[in-house]
Amino acid sequence: MEEGLTPTMETVETFDLLEFQQKARELCCPKKLFQLWEDVCRRYDSREIGEYELEEMKEVIWPSLHALASIRNSVNETPASIEEPKRKRA
Repeated sequence: MEEGLTPTMETVETFDLLEFQQKARELCCPKKLFQLWEDVCRRYDSREIGEYELEEMKEVIWPSLHALASIRNSVNETPASIEEPKRKRA
């Protein structure tokens, strides 16, 4: 593994759209999905991939990121007072 890369992200020398899409579908960690998106954007900016590949990856990654963010927001917005009801003393 190259120095400086996280051990959870594979190093992929060439861009394989199907492989990247599969990886995006399997990831459930927002941080890893965002890292994958950053890698795709970097490849687009350096002209390693074209607009078609960028849009295809966007269609896979963004809905997952949105869903994970929604889950996180709903968990964070859950009132902390959802504990067992206190029993009245007799």
